[in-house]
Amino acid sequence: MIEFEILDGMPPYGPCPEQFSATSWGTHSEGFVLRVNPDLAEPWIGNFQPGLTGYSCAYHHPNGRDLVVVAGGQAYVVEPASRRTTETFGGALCWSHELPGHELLLFHNGLEFIAYGILGRVWRSRRVSWDGIRVTSVEFPWLRGEATGLKDQEAFFLVDLRSGEASGGSYEVIT
Repeated sequence: MIEFEILDGMPPYGPCPEQFSATSWGTHSEGFVLRVNPDLAEPWIGNFQPGLTGYSCAYHHPNGRDLVVVAGGQAYVVEPASRRTTETFGGALCWSHELPGHELLLFHNGLEFIAYGILGRVWRSRRVSWDGIRVTSVEFPWLRGEATGLKDQEAFFLVDLRSGEASGGSYEVIT
């Protein structure tokens, strides 16, 4: 298993960190910093440029080979041995949850949910909220929560973790 460690900042010595940016902007500005120790390659430091939130974390990808790094809401799928980004998503992610027994990583951006599995993105839910989500429980196969409505009213929702189908919530398309 690939080892990684979240660092407080860029080390003052050693090789230059690998730069990761979803937009090519901000490289060489300090972002979310991770030390990665791949199984069959040299250890390295990654500097991941943030997105639009203050939420950052890192996970082993459900495929068992890659890492999923969220830097300030921007997610990066990275091959540790090659130090290559294979995918970016999000930008405004503000929550995540791992379901290792089901090989799923869950994310939300305050409006909708995204699930990643062994082969990558498994599903994306419909929009369930106008402006904010509070997850109340995640017990396979259901994710339950409350969505903020137009007048700060809370509306309950339910997401099927097998398909991404959502019911309830506060978001309704106004035509």
